[in-house]
Amino acid sequence: MLEIYFVRHGETEWNLKGMLQGKQNSPLTEKGKAQAAKLGEALKDVEFDGIYSSPMGRASLTAEIIRGEREQALFTIPALREMSFGDMEGLSKKEFQKLHPEQYKNLWEDAIIYDPTAFNGETFQEVDDRVMEGLDHLVKAHPNGGRILVVSHGMTLKSIFMHVWGHGLDKYWEDPVPENTSLTIVSYRDGEYRMEDFSNTSHLD
Repeated sequence: MLEIYFVRHGETEWNLKGMLQGKQNSPLTEKGKAQAAKLGEALKDVEFDGIYSSPMGRASLTAEIIRGEREQALFTIPALREMSFGDMEGLSKKEFQKLHPEQYKNLWEDAIIYDPTAFNGETFQEVDDRVMEGLDHLVKAHPNGGRILVVSHGMTLKSIFMHVWGHGLDKYWEDPVPENTSLTIVSYRDGEYRMEDFSNTSHLD
């Protein structure tokens, strides 16, 4: 069995300002770094057979903080980067809504008909395809099972968890987005994923 510890990155400056990040990077706030440190402390005695993150700074720094004193390499997986919002990245949600009201509504309400072509973003299906390809790569890299840590992003992780729950894109917004530095544990055995714990933030209490 392979046990996967999924973590969303810590709070960022753009999270606080309600700005769209996507492929752009916003640094962790001091609170975000503290969140990661608290999770690192909670996991300090957990042994990992691999530590992975999105290549984006907010995720890789979160992973580095959690890694702590472990003498293990941190591998970045491009497929686990955040969903791209194209030309809307760096703008506030209100600015996005003003520029593209219909697609802004679709983004948060209907993952199937959301069409970001006009502003060069990714569709939910495109994100889903690359993310699951990346997850498949990780699973195959650990044929004998074990335990791995994966630090990524809200929308990216949500795509993975939908597959674990057996939900399609039509139900995308029926499930919550994991919290910053929340821990979600998924097990994989004989081709099947199982949710063991979702968006656990007890380390922040």
